[in-house]
Amino acid sequence: MDLKHLRYFLAVATEGTFTAAAQRLGMTQPALSRAIRALEDGVGTALFARGHRGAELTAAGRMLAEDARGIDEYARAAIARVARFGQDGPRLRVTARACDVATLQGLVDSYNEQYEPHAVATVADWQVQADELRTGAADVGLLRVPFESRGLDSDPVRIDERVALLPRSHPLAGRESVDRAELAGEAFPRWVGMPAAETAYWTGTDRVAYEWRPGPLVRNGAEYASAVRLGQAVGFVPRTLLPELPLTGISVVPVSGLSPSELHVVWAATATSPDVARFVRHAQLTGV
Repeated sequence: MDLKHLRYFLAVATEGTFTAAAQRLGMTQPALSRAIRALEDGVGTALFARGHRGAELTAAGRMLAEDARGIDEYARAAIARVARFGQDGPRLRVTARACDVATLQGLVDSYNEQYEPHAVATVADWQVQADELRTGAADVGLLRVPFESRGLDSDPVRIDERVALLPRSHPLAGRESVDRAELAGEAFPRWVGMPAAETAYWTGTDRVAYEWRPGPLVRNGAEYASAVRLGQAVGFVPRTLLPELPLTGISVVPVSGLSPSELHVVWAATATSPDVARFVRHAQLTGV
């Protein structure tokens, strides 16, 4: 069994038919069928139940699919890391979302003062940041909980209080503090493409299922703040992110009843590089 056959197998498992998988792989259907038969002969059991509806995984096939995806992901990540080494030399690529770029740059600067090879700070799209770590496109990341942790290891390096952002015209804008329950039923900005777990966090419903209304779709901190300023929504953000936001026309009010914002240093669970381990240790000791 080799990686090529595993990728053939995964293509059929994903597409559900040999014809569609062959088209995806750029090969003929008979050649793909022979390759899968050879794989089945090698493992000694059928991996697909073939029928009029296509190719369905057997129990053995489902077991192999779970492991094969991890093997394929690990191999692709290793190749990506080697390719980056050839282009950039032995440098660590460390990422953060735009809202945490100041924290990231400070951490990278302090690391580079002490160690070689140097680390390079890069801003990552939050939608692909975790995938970049899994695929080897990046070595280490600063991510805020919640995030998709499959195939990743992490350690918390800082816990931030969250505050409420209210338009100046809001009835609670002049309060010294508010409770999350007092903002039940409010509209909240919605991040484009955000999964349910992160949406619950940003709307403050990850602990208690308060009612809330969908506000404007936003793509960055400036749009998020604008939605609040215009009275279209209220919001919750980590206090440490306030310097990165345009807050004109917005009241910042402490809020109780919210989960805190946890900033984690994150790396691929398969990473074996001593440079990655050293950067992670530096982040833990620095506390960013």
